Amino acid sequence: MVIEARGSGSWADEWAFFREIEGWSAAGRHRDVLDALERLPGELREGRTRSALLAAEANGRLGNYGEAARWAELAGTLARTRGEAHGELRARNYRGAIALRHGDVSDAEDHFSAALEMARTLNDHTAEARALNNLGILANIRGDAETALAHYRRALVAYQHDGLVRGMAETYHNIGISLRHQGNVQGALGAAEEAVRLAAQAGDEQLIALASTGRAEIHVMLGDPAFARAELFRAEERYNRIGFRAGLPEVWRVRAGVAFATRDAGTAVSLLTQAAALATELGSTDILADIERDLSYALESTGDVAGATSARARAMALYRKLGAVPAAERLKRV
Repeated sequence: MVIEARGSGSWADEWAFFREIEGWSAAGRHRDVLDALERLPGELREGRTRSALLAAEANGRLGNYGEAARWAELAGTLARTRGEAHGELRARNYRGAIALRHGDVSDAEDHFSAALEMARTLNDHTAEARALNNLGILANIRGDAETALAHYRRALVAYQHDGLVRGMAETYHNIGISLRHQGNVQGALGAAEEAVRLAAQAGDEQLIALASTGRAEIHVMLGDPAFARAELFRAEERYNRIGFRAGLPEVWRVRAGVAFATRDAGTAVSLLTQAAALATELGSTDILADIERDLSYALESTGDVAGATSARARAMALYRKLGAVPAAERLKRV
């Protein structure tokens, strides 16, 4: 659909246009969303809360975090100016997610907590679920898996209330991570399997790759590196096909785990070094912390004590920035 001018400053079929590309966004077609928005006249693209929100989400999903932050800020400003409470709420959640990715945990928590309060005031179950999910991620980073799981389970109920399969898939993926951190590997595998199933049902390539990567890491823990290797190959291929570079560092980190499990420490070091470079370029603080931690172990196994010490120090500094004190303390004791 193409929006054409109808007189000065008015646009035909604007409502239908946004409905269409919102459908693309829900289906994970984020590159198509950005392409469609780019074809809009500037005053329409930057003058509507809906377009700013779509641009914020699409850029964030594609790993363009600087652009995502700019659009989320604009969306929040437009929504507040026009009294669009639901738009302001969505912008809050986006801004929190971007802050978290950059390691600004205090700012992220402020946004998520405010979003949760707004969602409950507005009786917006979907936004409430997003805020709960994000608060769960924060709790998990801080080493409080029980609180994280409580948030995730409440988020799951909210997503189920609205029948949002994509949200349910993301939540099961997060549940799997927290259960894995608790040492409940079988429970984690069950959650990861459900995440993959729901992601496939949603038909979102990016989400399928995310869930598959999570499942692959559990199979490494279960002593099945061959399954994990095949799973990660497919996840990397999906990310490359849709142009989502931000997903690659985590895939490479888990691939390094496969290499380490098969006694190929050299390949593990190479993959983790590559992952660290891209995560640094993208500003993915949370992912980079885990990469540097794993790199310290891989370097130590090759006899590179100095390199391992440096990687461990970088990981500890990143964990402390994120408020992940237990993770930093575990490395300190190594």
